[in-house]
Amino acid sequence: MIKKNKYPFVSIVTPNYNGEKYLEETIRSIVKQTSDDYEFILVDGKSTDNSINIIKKYLKKIDIFISEKDKSMYHAIDKGISKAKGEVIIWINSDDLLHKKAVQNVSNIFKKNPEIDWISGINGFIKKNIQFSSIPYIYPRYILSKGYANHAHWGFVQQESISFRKKLYKKSGGFDYKYKNSCDFGLWKKFSTITTLHSVYINIGFFRSREGQDSKVNRHLTFKSIGMKKIPFYSFRYIRNILSLILLPYILIKTYILTK
Repeated sequence: MIKKNKYPFVSIVTPNYNGEKYLEETIRSIVKQTSDDYEFILVDGKSTDNSINIIKKYLKKIDIFISEKDKSMYHAIDKGISKAKGEVIIWINSDDLLHKKAVQNVSNIFKKNPEIDWISGINGFIKKNIQFSSIPYIYPRYILSKGYANHAHWGFVQQESISFRKKLYKKSGGFDYKYKNSCDFGLWKKFSTITTLHSVYINIGFFRSREGQDSKVNRHLTFKSIGMKKIPFYSFRYIRNILSLILLPYILIKTYILTK
């Protein structure tokens, strides 16, 4: 493969295990970026479905391909980040999508603002194959550091709309595997003890909702993984949404300043 850049600015990391249903769509969203200032790292946990055949079609466009068993999705992501040559990380799972300008948008922020290490963009969604965007949400540092950014309180941070510098990941110590299937929640807690999450009006990724994904069983597992014994019956996400909407003009002005 002829390298786009010897030292790409952005490293895109995608973990996969038996994700044949959406994998090709995810890969295509990555290799069709409007900027080529990135490398693509795909970590497969020895899939037993058609994933490998799909991956083989795109091997020339995958800079680093790792195929070996791992302990979890988060172990796979950690392996990918450890191999990354880029200064900035975008992590997108094999059933989600990148916006076509994700690399361009993210690079524009980080290159012009060396003091910023962590950003959250416009929340993107895919529901019943319909792709749409909402607004960036505000996540105060206190909320993140105290673990209130969860489904029962302020609402989880949408991982697909996040990007961060590799040095921040290394400084934080990476994933804390005690959170099991919510290690991103734990990672954001760690990040928030070091720096601020900057909400900006740019597109990065889209989270795909799938049938059974938000089932009662799954929600119990998620809340258990972050230390809650049962699903609470209250939420401050509405406050988050209203506050984010009120502060949208501020986010727009801030984004304009950061990108000029």
